[in-house]
Amino acid sequence: MTSALSHPLVSAYLRDLELLLHGVDPGERAEVLAGVHEHLDASLAPSASDEDVRRSLAELGSPQSVADEAYAGRPAAPPVSPTRVRPSPWTAHAACFLNGAGLAFLAFLTLVSVLSSGFMAPHPAELAFLAFGFVIPWFFLMVLTSMSEVWGSPDKFRSILLYPATVVALAVMALLVGVTGVGALEPVLAVLIIAAAAWVLVRLVRATRS
Repeated sequence: MTSALSHPLVSAYLRDLELLLHGVDPGERAEVLAGVHEHLDASLAPSASDEDVRRSLAELGSPQSVADEAYAGRPAAPPVSPTRVRPSPWTAHAACFLNGAGLAFLAFLTLVSVLSSGFMAPHPAELAFLAFGFVIPWFFLMVLTSMSEVWGSPDKFRSILLYPATVVALAVMALLVGVTGVGALEPVLAVLIIAAAAWVLVRLVRATRS
């Protein structure tokens, strides 16, 4: 390096310029610095005064302006989109399992009642007993449903009310059939109610995969 390039003002200029060019491609950065060196070598004598150095540096422009020109020719970097972390569906899966277990118990009770009572759906007292026996699992179901990260409010609402709504529907159906005396329709209506509840459960399972 010549004595002119060793001048304190030149050294400070080059140091600032190198820092400003840290984001430029290494080959392009070397090309810019080589051009600055060439200009200084051609315009400054080894014994250049401080005034001569300032004038030569002024001709180059400030380190910031030289760096801006180097960056101006670069293509804009594409925006970095944050990585999407898929919410964990395990709480929704556990809630679906509990709902499925409850519906399976209701279906089993309906089948037993039909076979043992001459095609009669479960008695309201039987449904009330089964509903009481499911209180603790239903409490856990509510907690798991509220913790779900994949379900929105409508799906959470369906999950929490699916089992008790099915029990209430079966009980009301049994009472109405008992009052009207149309017993032949009771097992058919019971199957339709459980089938409708099962369809809601299928939709909840599908919602855990969206």
